[in-house]
Amino acid sequence: MTSGATASGRPGHACWSYDDPAIFEARAREFLLAGLAAGDRVCYVSPEPVPLVVERWSSTPRLREALHSGAAEIASAEHMYGDGILAHDAQLASYTTTIEAALADGYAGWRIAADATSLVSDPQRREAFARYEHLVDRFMRTRQMSAVCGYDRSRLGGPVIEELACLHPTSDPGASLFHLYAGDGGLVLDGELDSSNQDVFATALRRTDSGTPGDLLIDAADLRFVDYRSLVHLHRHAARRHGEVVLRTDLGPASRLVALLGLTRVRVEAAG
Repeated sequence: MTSGATASGRPGHACWSYDDPAIFEARAREFLLAGLAAGDRVCYVSPEPVPLVVERWSSTPRLREALHSGAAEIASAEHMYGDGILAHDAQLASYTTTIEAALADGYAGWRIAADATSLVSDPQRREAFARYEHLVDRFMRTRQMSAVCGYDRSRLGGPVIEELACLHPTSDPGASLFHLYAGDGGLVLDGELDSSNQDVFATALRRTDSGTPGDLLIDAADLRFVDYRSLVHLHRHAARRHGEVVLRTDLGPASRLVALLGLTRVRVEAAG
């Protein structure tokens, strides 16, 4: 599991999956309490009616004080994200306004923990939200924002969790064998790519694509294993972009496989 910290040293963007909503809420509370201690304004997005959560959280003095002062907020998913297909640009613009308001009020930044299960409950909404997961990850790299996204494994199933977890710099162990996320000048790829997740990897490449033709740099310094299928996916992805994928990795087999398979749109360079 990678650290997921942003360039500013903030916690960054993480994916937590759960089977028991109470466990996610407890972890979210600790994450947000740490944010309050660091001087952040914080927000929890709950699948439950907001008054019920406010009542529970008010039993903790620090959270009760924060809710009263405006340092903490509890919101519903519908209030935060709407009840239809997520509009990416509007959501990021809303976040910009929220972060700027927090900074103007003297906070160090803004931290959010959101149960996003209801936002990926059908394929159309899931496609839009998965794309947003990448966009908000890139967005957070240059802003004073940290986020945790929670997904109910018992409702979504392991394959859906894997599709979503892989788009975060950090996820719970076992949620995904690899991560593909925003990096300096391109993408970062870590973990392991084998026959079990090659289709998920192809989907992740599509969802993280910028839409701008040309070459793509992938920092794969922390990639531990790659099989030929995933390299073929990189070649095809580069062809769709009318460019080349530059894969920076110290995995020796990657160079040999690229040459053996004639993957002319993948160039392997040493990491570092």
